[in-house]
Amino acid sequence: MQMDVLIIIGLLILGCLLNCLWEPGFTPAKRLAWVYLALSCIIALSAWLFYFAGIRITVIQSALGVLKQYGGYLSHLLLGFLMANILFKVWMKDTLPDSENLRAMIRTTLWGAAIGIANSFIIATVGKSMNMPYMIGFFKQSGYAVWFLYFIMAAETAGALGILLHVKLRTGMAASLGLFLIMTGAVYTHVHNHDPFSDSYAALVQLINLSTLLLIYYLEKMAGRKPADTHIYII
Repeated sequence: MQMDVLIIIGLLILGCLLNCLWEPGFTPAKRLAWVYLALSCIIALSAWLFYFAGIRITVIQSALGVLKQYGGYLSHLLLGFLMANILFKVWMKDTLPDSENLRAMIRTTLWGAAIGIANSFIIATVGKSMNMPYMIGFFKQSGYAVWFLYFIMAAETAGALGILLHVKLRTGMAASLGLFLIMTGAVYTHVHNHDPFSDSYAALVQLINLSTLLLIYYLEKMAGRKPADTHIYII
């Protein structure tokens, strides 16, 4: 799992740097965003099948695990590339002729990131509900009341829904910040308990994912601003 954290960071950085080799225009960039969205949906479905479908055929279960892991790696590479490409286009939006294409590209990328991140939180919450004796014991051992466990489960579910409903309700940034706070609390709890650092890896991955999502929300906001008026008025 430690290697996963490093790989994810490395793939995001590598994806950003690939823009130095190839800086696509709107049409290929939008197609890549749609590929990223499709891949996010496939990974989300494979995760549900892997964890909860009860598939006992070893070959299928192994294939789902490989798809979930390596598909996740590819999705982070694509996300890093798209983020850097969007950042450049937002920076240059005053000189770009087609801002609607830019907003469409950001929306598609946001959908892909939202589905991947929200799905991971929902799966984690379902996993907690299926292991309540262990979770209650862990929260008590950590010095928390049992009601706080239910609050965290409800907050994670609400945060995931807030991310998914961002397009309609503009709740994504607030939901992401709330989930970021919860994951920071999770890391703090493991450190406070003197747990092995490996217990914090899942929360660290989510902190990385939420950071990328918050950056895209910021870029979405920047892309929505009207270009500065550059006309010269002569009186």
